[in-house]
Amino acid sequence: MAQLEIVKAENNHGGARENAGRKPKALKYASELAAAEEKIMSALPAAIDALETAAKAGDVAAAKYLLDRAFGRVKEQTAPPADDRALPMSEADHERQLNNWCWNDALTMPFDRP
Repeated sequence: MAQLEIVKAENNHGGARENAGRKPKALKYASELAAAEEKIMSALPAAIDALETAAKAGDVAAAKYLLDRAFGRVKEQTAPPADDRALPMSEADHERQLNNWCWNDALTMPFDRP
């Protein structure tokens, strides 16, 4: 099997060229990003102390924010939980359904007759 030899074009037209294309913004603004990150990191302890003070003073939003960051957010429910305490029918409705029961409804009746 013959090996292929890669030959560079003499005219430099087409293909990837050295230093071609736009520079990534992360490289273009690297010094500005580093300065902003340093400023944020230096202010972080004071911000955490302020949140802690507010939470201890009774600020519920500050306490919730700190707890969410420390322990993770609780997954929000998309649907309300079922209210299992509500009866599907009243006792009178149940008795009325039993009294109106007939043999033709036996296949579709949701409960057994006592």
